[in-house]
Amino acid sequence: MLELIKRTRSYRRFDNSRRLDGKFMSELIDAARLAQSAANAQPLRYVTVCGEEMCAKIYPELRWAGRLKDWDGPAESERPAAYVAVYADTQAPAVANPVVDSGIAMQNMCLYAMEKGVGSCMIGNCMKKEINALLGVGERYNLLWVVAFGYPVENVVLTDCTGDVAYYRDAEGNHFVPKYKSEDVLLGSL
Repeated sequence: MLELIKRTRSYRRFDNSRRLDGKFMSELIDAARLAQSAANAQPLRYVTVCGEEMCAKIYPELRWAGRLKDWDGPAESERPAAYVAVYADTQAPAVANPVVDSGIAMQNMCLYAMEKGVGSCMIGNCMKKEINALLGVGERYNLLWVVAFGYPVENVVLTDCTGDVAYYRDAEGNHFVPKYKSEDVLLGSL
């Protein structure tokens, strides 16, 4: 499981010629809906997108890799093959915690996808109003995230953090993600 967690990274370049189908998207939603939920309120709702035409409409409404200032996002042939829009139901019980629940649900989806060789990227920086209009989602639901999926075509490397947590790419396009060591994040063990 730890190896699967290590491979489950934010991929931003995919083989767009390899499409994902409705069955796979349904399996992602199953993985999400089975996640833990605060007070079991289950406030999350989803829209899956795997059709090429709709994927092409969603793509311009997303903002990619803010720390990579010289990169405008994936080339057309490297764009995601599918998306899951993650929504919070505004009429969910007051005990609901959709922010935490969405993190758990998305991690379930991303782990499930990676186990099948499919990479993902959770995107919070997006044009929510425009995406809602494209997907036909009403005001009752608040768009939290869009998760991109596809077969990765980039190499993501975990490195030890030496003070700067900013991810970066080298001249060959390898994507490096600095991570703190266990001893740097553990405040105590009693």
